[in-house]
Amino acid sequence: MHADDLFQRHAGELNGYLCRRLDSPEQAADLCHEVYLRLRRLDPPAETLTNPRAFLFRIARNLLIDHLRQQQSRPITVPLGDPHLHLESSAPTPESAASSAQAVDGLRTALTDLPDPVRQALLWNRLDGVSQREIGQRLGVSERMAGKYIARALAHCRALVAALVVVVVVAAALPWSLWTADVRTGAGERRTLTLADGSRVILNGRSAINIDITDQHRRVEVVRGEALFQVASDQAHPFRVRAGDARVRVTGTRFEVRRRDGTVRLTVAEGSVAASDGRRERQLTADQQVHWRDGRLGPVTAVDADAALAWARGRLVFRDRPLGELLADLGPYHPDRLVLLNDALAGQRVSGTFATDQPEAVLSALTRTLPVRVLRLPGVVVLY
Repeated sequence: MHADDLFQRHAGELNGYLCRRLDSPEQAADLCHEVYLRLRRLDPPAETLTNPRAFLFRIARNLLIDHLRQQQSRPITVPLGDPHLHLESSAPTPESAASSAQAVDGLRTALTDLPDPVRQALLWNRLDGVSQREIGQRLGVSERMAGKYIARALAHCRALVAALVVVVVVAAALPWSLWTADVRTGAGERRTLTLADGSRVILNGRSAINIDITDQHRRVEVVRGEALFQVASDQAHPFRVRAGDARVRVTGTRFEVRRRDGTVRLTVAEGSVAASDGRRERQLTADQQVHWRDGRLGPVTAVDADAALAWARGRLVFRDRPLGELLADLGPYHPDRLVLLNDALAGQRVSGTFATDQPEAVLSALTRTLPVRVLRLPGVVVLY
């Protein structure tokens, strides 16, 4: 059964279920929309579902839990005995096998604080399933001491690590600003747009923009991700780009605006660009770059624009840059969230040219050339 057909068949029942849980028709309607978006993204083959209705309500239940957790106004659990939730299996799904991105970041911090042997004992035991005896042999300690290492690590990470298993959870719900964006791309998708004024925009994967082009003004908002602009010259109507507190103004040039993880970056490939944060303004020319952090405009630095913008040609070019930056740049192309649990590895220097349409090949190359191991979980890839 196609995702659209499945949703339409049970939409009324689903909305009634969410209305009873939320006591708000407006919130229920919003959550129904979110369920539909998630279902469209997953779109499982019909033959893999023994109970399509239960699959739909399982998605709704997990999104409801996330919603209540964010609101902090209701218990974060929904009774499994609810008559509307006849789950065909107790096996974890991509929805139920994840936590929030904040939990992932907190887990990384907690593990980094542990001594090396204690952290390694926990990772071997909980991620690789290595026995305490073998851990003791690997670390050169007794089996009992290996058990103490694991217990110590679990106690240290109590808020983020369950007693029996490391649970890494990813919040997959999209913010409202992304739902309503004029143009949005998915993981690994690159799209070229021609605007009404003749300007061209190339969107990277996991990116979103809003477009407002009229006879009187030319405005674009970068909601998330990377957008490479080739602006048609029009001296009477400057082309303006906004990304949070960042402001960019040009009349005709080629430049990129990147907005991810609270930071905005401007890279100029051709022409001249004015960058501002509302308090100060800087002029940039070709092969120059500037960042906004916490809304404040930083200094202008030199950059190889051709290498920085290679993603528009399907390549990632790295020249002696940290592994952490490579994984951040690989994120728009991989369908899952990439998490690096070892800060020491994040600083490892990497050089090379990688194809953006082969993210798994990049991970395989990293495991062959660096002391990196990979664990794949639903919705997340953990590197440690």
